[in-house]
Amino acid sequence: MSMGRFKYSFSQARKNIWRNGLMSLASLFTIASCLIILGIFTMLTMNVNHITAEIKNQCEIEFFMKDDANEQTVTRIGEQIRAMENVKEAVLFTKADRLDYAKKDAFEGREELLEGYEKDNPFSDSYKITLKDISKTSETVSQMEAIDGVDHINNQQDFVDLVLAFSNMIKKCSIVIMAVLLIVAIVIISNAIKLTVFNRRKEINIMKYIGATDGFIRVPFIIEGMLIGLLGAVLAFALSSWGYVALSGYMDKLQMDLLTLLPYYETAPVMAVIFIFAGCVIGMVGSLISMRKYLRV
Repeated sequence: MSMGRFKYSFSQARKNIWRNGLMSLASLFTIASCLIILGIFTMLTMNVNHITAEIKNQCEIEFFMKDDANEQTVTRIGEQIRAMENVKEAVLFTKADRLDYAKKDAFEGREELLEGYEKDNPFSDSYKITLKDISKTSETVSQMEAIDGVDHINNQQDFVDLVLAFSNMIKKCSIVIMAVLLIVAIVIISNAIKLTVFNRRKEINIMKYIGATDGFIRVPFIIEGMLIGLLGAVLAFALSSWGYVALSGYMDKLQMDLLTLLPYYETAPVMAVIFIFAGCVIGMVGSLISMRKYLRV
């Protein structure tokens, strides 16, 4: 497309938007609303993935050894655990470590109650184990239960299953809702541009009869749709950014480690690309749909 033709098409698109002021404004706010909802579910999905990853890192298995396990047995068990395919890390907590922890945490201020237990320590040696894939927790626990010297194993399988199920549900719901919102936005903007096309149907027919190509006629309307979509995307991005920053500040004040949102600078580029792409595609597709009837001369 030549620069002169582009300037003409852009000028016509701008005039069409201005002529249909109220309809264009309604389309803009409708698209912005759809994109904001789309953005909410996109950011929700991103943060659910982030929170799920944080929870995965904190979901540990605790492997307790029998009371009579000696140093060689503890070392052997540690080597067997670390050799497992799904084990990311295994940290040893000795009886002495557990006694010190109990004094500093559970019995803080009443440490004298645990005096004298250094020689007859009631705790067991254990390993705190972080997994590579928490969805395979049950399989890994079964392998550990077969190790000679195990007393019992604590795991959070029910919690893990709940986290994974919630994460998968959010992802599936987000995909469905995003698809529905895109379709709704396309229908709305196609109706808006259809009004412009209808008002200019005689002009379009004349242009067709004097030899104007479909592409020449179609381009101004496509640009019109893309401009409305782009303006809606900018508005949606601004409002979404304001809301996300405000929510992030509120969540930070709550100081909830597991519910810390992704920093704005990590979500902003993703949201900007999604909004601009979605806005332009919605505008372009809506324009193409609305023009099919009037180009058949």
